[in-house]
Amino acid sequence: MKKLVYSLVAASALGSSVFAGGDILPAAVFSQDDSDFYIGVGMVYNRTYATESGWFDNATPTQDQTGGLTGIIGYNYNKYIGIEGRISGTFWQRDYADLKTYSIFLKPQYRFQEDDTQSDDYDDAYVTVYGLVGFGNSHVEGSGGDNTYSAWPDVIGQEIMSETGFQWGLGVSYTFVDIDDGVRKNTWSVFVDYTMTANDADINSRLYDYGNGKDTTVYHKLSTDGLTVGITYTF
Repeated sequence: MKKLVYSLVAASALGSSVFAGGDILPAAVFSQDDSDFYIGVGMVYNRTYATESGWFDNATPTQDQTGGLTGIIGYNYNKYIGIEGRISGTFWQRDYADLKTYSIFLKPQYRFQEDDTQSDDYDDAYVTVYGLVGFGNSHVEGSGGDNTYSAWPDVIGQEIMSETGFQWGLGVSYTFVDIDDGVRKNTWSVFVDYTMTANDADINSRLYDYGNGKDTTVYHKLSTDGLTVGITYTF
């Protein structure tokens, strides 16, 4: 698999030089030091909404803002491409939405600032911008609520949405590398990213129970997305 990725990158570089009409340059050789497994954990701010959405706005109709945790496992083929799996769940600040998401992403990435102060062929610290492109499942179940409001009584504990399909995201990370006598010992990264896990998925359900029986609307579309802040450790 790794040879396939390298071949594709080399072919892309060759194609670019041909179209540019320039000299053909040798493809980059990727070091094994850039290919590693990593694990991580993050705190996620999720939005689940039907018709309107807003960031950090409790007054937005049909939107439930929830807090949760994300578990991450990934593998970097090299400094430009990786694959990443995520599992997320909401655990606090739920009104009507108990949300769980499962994702697998291809992770194109680019280090736009590198620092090798010790001249040992290791990047001592760097900033990475990355994309997340893949698929997964977003599952919303009616919640009894952690605060004042809850889901409509007939959907508490029931499935409101289960959408499997395309998911995407964008993010940035900062990586610290611990070097001891020229050998890399620990690699930690802090990151923040945005993910869209369901966009206008089909539903057929009431949502909020405001305690006054006023919102009897049956909604037919639901979306979920989130902001995640976390940390990863590379082996």
